[in-house]
Amino acid sequence: MANIRSLPSGNWNAQVRLKGQAPQSKTFPTQVLAQAWADQLEAVTKTHQSHTLYTLGMTYCETMLKGKGSYDHALKIVEQLFTAFPQSIHDITPQLVNDFKLKRLQTVKPATCRIQLAFMSRFFRFAKRGLLIDIHNPVSDIALPKPDKSSDKVVSACELRLLLNELSPTMALIVELAYETAMRRSEILKLTTQCLHLGDRIADVIDGKNGTRSVPLTVRAIELLREAQRLSMAERAHRGRLFLVTPHSVSQAVRLARNKAGLDSTVKLHQLRHTRITNVAKKGFNNAQIMIVSGHRDTRSVARYSHLSVKDVLHLID
Repeated sequence: MANIRSLPSGNWNAQVRLKGQAPQSKTFPTQVLAQAWADQLEAVTKTHQSHTLYTLGMTYCETMLKGKGSYDHALKIVEQLFTAFPQSIHDITPQLVNDFKLKRLQTVKPATCRIQLAFMSRFFRFAKRGLLIDIHNPVSDIALPKPDKSSDKVVSACELRLLLNELSPTMALIVELAYETAMRRSEILKLTTQCLHLGDRIADVIDGKNGTRSVPLTVRAIELLREAQRLSMAERAHRGRLFLVTPHSVSQAVRLARNKAGLDSTVKLHQLRHTRITNVAKKGFNNAQIMIVSGHRDTRSVARYSHLSVKDVLHLID
């Protein structure tokens, strides 16, 4: 049984009591989201098939993405999609999906719209294959917007230095670690003191985009991580985490620093990862070695980072 109540803060709290289980409670900015979450819990527990896109999406996230780097991002997409599709999943037609696509393309980039529709398609496939709900995937009938062309920008040492000069000490550590280790933003922010084996020049990535892996560390990366350890101890970091900041705050800090430094808009956090992998490729590493650094599982992804010219291979041949 669900109990929905308003809070003095203006938020809404939902509490669900299910037979044989401890009560579960969560707070939301709107009554609609609070009710949807409560409905989702009851729907999953009773194993019936009366889902909205919100309850289906939440079930997918809890079942397939819990503990992964994409979990928080997926939750935001679920809420965005539920705003546009509040009805039962059985009432969502290809025409409604196409109308949503055309409307979204007026306000967001094609890549953003494409990601939202791709997640929506995953939810319907999960409903059919994971929950055995007899339902057609309405997204399968829609032409997805074309993805943005991946940037091949390589950040120079000078650009990196100018960027770091405009960042706070903590943000500068995170940004330079991205450059030194080729780790993704979410992977860096998940680091704890237990992940570090600095004597062996290795850091463990737990539940990264492609699972758990070990990252080789440069001498400079070790220096940065030791400084991060020192700061985290001074700040009494939660559960040994090195950085108590959100992914969004890191990206925002990079944008502000880039503007202050007068750098081009192509200087982004993810391009630091791209730069490190490109530099590794230029040293003559083979694909297997590059994949250890990058964390990719597919050699086709590695090829996208290896933008080598004739001069880059001259020292490798007789």
